Amino acid sequence: MQILIYLLGTALIGVEAYKGDMPLIKNVWQGGTHSEGPHWSAAENALYWVDISAQKVHRLDPTTGDVATREITYGPVSPVVTVAETPGVLLICVRTELYFMHWDSTDGDSSLRLLSVLDLGLPNNRCNDGKVDAKGRLWIGTMGKEVKGEVDLDQGSLYVVTEKNYLNPLVKVRPVSVSNGIAWTRNSKFMFYIDTPSRNIDVFDFNLDIGGIRNRRTLFNFASNNVTGLPDGMTIDTEGNLWVACFNGGKVIKIDSRSGKLLEQHKLPVEKVTSVAWGGPEMSTLYVTTSKVDLTTAELAKQPEAGSVFAIEGTGAKGLPPNEFRYSNAETY
Repeated sequence: MQILIYLLGTALIGVEAYKGDMPLIKNVWQGGTHSEGPHWSAAENALYWVDISAQKVHRLDPTTGDVATREITYGPVSPVVTVAETPGVLLICVRTELYFMHWDSTDGDSSLRLLSVLDLGLPNNRCNDGKVDAKGRLWIGTMGKEVKGEVDLDQGSLYVVTEKNYLNPLVKVRPVSVSNGIAWTRNSKFMFYIDTPSRNIDVFDFNLDIGGIRNRRTLFNFASNNVTGLPDGMTIDTEGNLWVACFNGGKVIKIDSRSGKLLEQHKLPVEKVTSVAWGGPEMSTLYVTTSKVDLTTAELAKQPEAGSVFAIEGTGAKGLPPNEFRYSNAETY
């Protein structure tokens, strides 16, 4: 497998920016259409992600570079998360339907077991991004109909799904236009959230015990900070800094989650950067998914790696293993 390696074009902003060696970017997988939702499995030492448009779930073994794929014929797929204490079982969303997926089955469709349905009565909606909190609850958002990059606004919601409420998931935020990145501080006192068209990164006070959010306010606005593109997927490092994918911005930005200060901008060789996740044995590899959806032939010629998955090494930052969805009988469900 050929791996392309670049010196990463990184803008260091202010005295707080990382001053180590220049980070490196590696293309670890090519061939995607709309790659999204990277999720690291510490138990498997593997990276999962989806291709929304191609209706596929992928798994990368970073040691060998091998990628395994499962195709779903039902509709667009996003996101994917692992299930706690249940090796080989994933939770994915197809359209607005949540399924347990048994990875050992090579046939994607037959491996699915329906768990829940979101956005009932809104057939043009689909799920987008989702993350699991420290109590094992899935926070997952939806979005309205999308045609060539134009989305019907205010048609989606942000839900929380648990083992107890899966038949009637709880709406936490409504309306939402394009529900996207979610992250929590290490102590779970704050939750960060992106509704992409707003160009904001918002923060809530978070109550881990009850899964409560309140006091929503804007931490960072793309326009006021002269950041190009739209905020998409997001993760957080051990120091409490947010790492945000910039769709149509060609970069990942690093933001201090306390002050809202822009610290770094990491440029990639593609325009449509979709999401980010920490992984690797030391949790120091930043995996980045990208898209080539709606690019013209001329644009693709200038960025032939669009749709790829990249790995950024040497940022000086680390993440924590992601939380996993908790469901006591997922293996036999």
